[in-house]
Parts: sequence; structure tokens; C-alpha cells
Amino acid sequence: MRSGACPLVVNVYYRVRERGGVRGVQAPSIAIQKLGENECSMVLKGVTPAVANALRRALMSDVPTLAIDEVVVVENSSVLFDEVLAHRLALIPLKVDVETYEALLSCFEEGRRDDCVASFTLEVEADRQMTVYSGHLKFAGFTGEFSSLAYAEVKPVSDIIPIVKLAPGQKVVLEAYAKMGTGKEHAKWQPVSAVAYKYYPKVTVLKRECGEECRKCAEVCPKGVLRWRGGALEVVEEKLEECAMCRACEEACPDVVRVSWDDTSFIFSIEGLGVLPVSKVVEVAMRRLLKRLDRLINTVEASLNALGGGRA
Repeated sequence: MRSGACPLVVNVYYRVRERGGVRGVQAPSIAIQKLGENECSMVLKGVTPAVANALRRALMSDVPTLAIDEVVVVENSSVLFDEVLAHRLALIPLKVDVETYEALLSCFEEGRRDDCVASFTLEVEADRQMTVYSGHLKFAGFTGEFSSLAYAEVKPVSDIIPIVKLAPGQKVVLEAYAKMGTGKEHAKWQPVSAVAYKYYPKVTVLKRECGEECRKCAEVCPKGVLRWRGGALEVVEEKLEECAMCRACEEACPDVVRVSWDDTSFIFSIEGLGVLPVSKVVEVAMRRLLKRLDRLINTVEASLNALGGGRA
């Protein structure tokens, strides 16, 4: 487990504090429990539920990604209408390397989304019954100022995503153009499949030495958070974060166990789609939250100054 203060999270706290102070609030921190290419589990501490939910929403709908947005169908004799075919293509997640992504992100945030377009071609004719997969999509390069990025490569996260089935003699020929966008515009631009969080659980044993009668407190716990050993009931600390706060133990032993939660600490679980490393998705989400916070603070300060009130 890697723990400590995440610079981007702490930056939010200090930006607010340096502009007027936040009394009684500790700097937030993040403890990374598990980090992979497409999954992340972390504990966010020192924030309110509003901040936790803002991060969840940013991860789901405010991190720009690349997805097919326009399709030019040259020939389509398959059973699918052109519109259905285009819709299926749009939902194929596209993987981009981090360096190229940063260039595309800058282009998008400057309001030049139509200047950073990735093009693809697909041409398949069936001589027998077959399935057209995402692997048949061929990256044809970028248009505009990104056409010089010869090293860049954009491809589906998987080559075996089915698009359409063809009978012998049927043919599909098309061009597809991918643009940057966010999940709040359409789900095809979501960088993650799921983001969930829960309060950090607190399980308190009120009577440790309770004898055989407390064995049932541990037995009813579905997650094994409680352990009865040697006539004493104890909390298994390494399993505490798995607690579902179902309160089955509290119902079985109402005078022995209390289950509650810490409303300033949250356990996040994030599952990526493969378009970007989950760590990059979290970074970009926090960066965009910071920019919104700066805009809000600057707008409020400008309004107060215009009214002659100055800082509060």
C-alpha cells in the first residue's frame, strides 16, 4: 500500500486555504491500496461527501477521451442499417498512448476539437459467413496539425469486439473519424466503466471479554471483519475496509458491537476501460476539478470586488 498526500488533492486544499483559510480542516490525503492498468482502489481522507462525489462525477463524465464520432459509409450490404453500424463503432473504446493523449487533451481544452481528429478505415468483403471485429479497423492517421505525429498509434482496446456478421457476398466499406469528448456528452467518451465509493467503516467492540456468547457476533459477519479467539472478540484490521456495514454483527450482539463510519474518509474503487491507465484518468479528473475551482474562486472574487466588498 502506498499512502500519503496526493499533490493534486492537497493542491485543492491549499488553493482554498491561501485565499481565505479553512478553519479546522486537515489537508486531504490518498492511500493507494491497489493500482493496475485498468483498476484502482484507494482511500481518500480529509474531505466531505460533496468532494468525494465531485471526484466520482469527474472520473465518469469530465475526462476527455477519443471515440468515433462520424462515420462515412461507402458501401454496406450487411443486415445492419448504417446508423446502427455507426453506433456500434462509436462504442468501441480506443486506446491512446499518454504522450499523444496530452496533445489531444490540449487541443480539446482549447476548443479545437475538430482540429484533432483520428481517422480509420474498414473494408471487409465476405467470401463465407464471418464476423467483422474491431481488429478490422485500420488507423489511417490524424488530420490537421496532428498529421505529423507519425509515431502515434490509436487502436481499439481489444481486437475481438464484434461489429457485424456478414453472409457470403456481403461487404462493408467505410471511413470513421474519432474526436475528443466527455462522458457528460455521450457515454462513448467515458474513460471508466465504473466508479464507486463508500464511507470508511468503523467497527467498535464494546465488550472484548464476553465469552462463548459472542462467538455468534463473528460467525454472522459475511466479510470476516470480526474474529472470536480465546473467549475474546476482536476486529481483524486487515479486513476492516471490506466491511459492508450490513450491521449483521450489531443485530446479533447489540450490546457488544457498534458499526458506524467515518464521513471524512472514503474507499474508492475504479475500473477502467483500457483507453488510458487508471492513474492517468484520476490525474486528469483532478486537474480539471482544480481548473473549475480556480474559475469559481476568481468569479466570486471578481463579483465581490465589483460590489466594492473585497475579500470576505
